Amino acid sequence: MDQFTAGRSDNVLYLRWTSGVHITHPVAVKAARDLEVLSAGENLPLIVEMGGIDGLTLQARLGMNSYRGFARVALIGDGPVDEVLAGFAHASPTSTRYFTSEAEALDWVKDAEVRSSCA
Repeated sequence: MDQFTAGRSDNVLYLRWTSGVHITHPVAVKAARDLEVLSAGENLPLIVEMGGIDGLTLQARLGMNSYRGFARVALIGDGPVDEVLAGFAHASPTSTRYFTSEAEALDWVKDAEVRSSCA
């Protein structure tokens, strides 16, 4: 069973964690490498669908929070566990927010694109 799927559409990266996944450091590194390939060297925003994550090791969390390869990160969740996990992202050097709606998350990451292209 795959632990995640990753993709790119309209200059936005997407990462969807498989329901029931326990994210370890090696799994997080694999996801980051897959996203790095998809970004082709561009600093793109990332939308992460968290629904159904069963656990996250300390090493995975520290690695995710220190990674700087994204313009912005929108975390989408559907319950209190996802919201608690998203709360750990406050230590990230990348602007990160939690959403319950994919449309709102996409608006937020696209808003950053528009502002940076006007600067």
